[in-house]
Amino acid sequence: MILIADSGSTKTDWILLNDSGQKVEKIRSIGFNPYFQSADFIYITLLKAFEGIQHYFNSVDKVFFYGAGCSSNENNQIVEYALSRLFTSAEVTVNHDMMAAARATLGQNKGIACILGTGSNSAVWNGYEILENIPSYGYIFGDEGSGAYLGIALLKKYFSNTLCNELRISFQEFFNYTDAEIIQKVYKGENPNVFVASFASFYSLHADNEQLVDIIHTGFDLFFKTRVARYDDFQKYPLGFVGSISFHLRDHLEAVATKFGCSVKEVIKCPIDNLVEYHLTKEIS
Repeated sequence: MILIADSGSTKTDWILLNDSGQKVEKIRSIGFNPYFQSADFIYITLLKAFEGIQHYFNSVDKVFFYGAGCSSNENNQIVEYALSRLFTSAEVTVNHDMMAAARATLGQNKGIACILGTGSNSAVWNGYEILENIPSYGYIFGDEGSGAYLGIALLKKYFSNTLCNELRISFQEFFNYTDAEIIQKVYKGENPNVFVASFASFYSLHADNEQLVDIIHTGFDLFFKTRVARYDDFQKYPLGFVGSISFHLRDHLEAVATKFGCSVKEVIKCPIDNLVEYHLTKEIS
């Protein structure tokens, strides 16, 4: 059996396939990022999340995990160790989520694969491997245009009392947090990047509001300047996007892409189904 996982900082999609390539189980767990979580935490959390499929553990012979933060051998070993404790008979392969984005949106075609979800990133893909990648370094130093970026930008306007009255009232009704609760979760809570990114859901409610449109376009502008336009001949490559931000704000994304002379080929919210198709094709061939 084969287990395939696509993990962002917010959630992880898991699909278990039998030897005939049929889906046996589809599970969603919390997201994992080895920058923030230990191997023990991942193991214990998955042990509970996989209660319903534990009878399959010994039958799994291959695990393919794609994850945020899986960009170094040290980080990959954290995830690999946790998964190997669960699936003791399996060969575990851990890859960066950029690889998932490229395989899911571009397949064997050349292009620039992009992530715009909780975080953001990009890479030049030649159809088989990543040729170039500009490291993101997370929501404090990077993640331009991402959910974390948009959430922080919204919170800044909320705390500085520069949101228009309509948005301020809507914000308070929609999130129902006190100022103190927000500050507590940002500075002392677990996974602050995921928490601040959760505020990006507000943009879809008011997608035509000029104040929010300005933030969206500023963030996407920064993403293209930092993560796309720095690659040589970037305009000749089709772009493939994965992530909730690119999916829900696609119209704004395509408008900014056009401004940079780029063409958006594919936008996928969750790449897991495309990854399953990719691996089934590889297994057959």
